[in-house]
Amino acid sequence: MKTIITALEQELTINVFKKRKGIYWSYDGVEDLSYGPFNNDQQAINDAKLYSQYGTTSKHLLTT
Repeated sequence: MKTIITALEQELTINVFKKRKGIYWSYDGVEDLSYGPFNNDQQAINDAKLYSQYGTTSKHLLTT
């Protein structure tokens, strides 16, 4: 499923898809690099937003 997210005041298209171990996401056009697994689509979309905004999803780095 293609989804449009907003990060750094730009729209980005991501692909959210299911594999055997869960839900994954990747940037549109970069199919060989995916992030996951997640339990559901919303978790994957939230992770994509966070990663696209800050370049990381590490709670340690985001709180410092």
